[in-house]
Amino acid sequence: MNNETIVILQERMAGYLMFRRFHKIGEKRDLKNSQRNIYIFKDSPEIRNAMEEYKTHKELMS
Repeated sequence: MNNETIVILQERMAGYLMFRRFHKIGEKRDLKNSQRNIYIFKDSPEIRNAMEEYKTHKELMS
């Protein structure tokens, strides 16, 4: 992985990003916890904004 990618550890966040039409470029088993996957996306200001929107909506729903 290089500096142009972002790793997402939460399945729901990854799902939200894919729903928002960001394309996952990779998926691997988490080396620290074999029960979960990590999701790799191309990093961009747009994906960072979508992640902040997700966090805001998640806080409102709690």
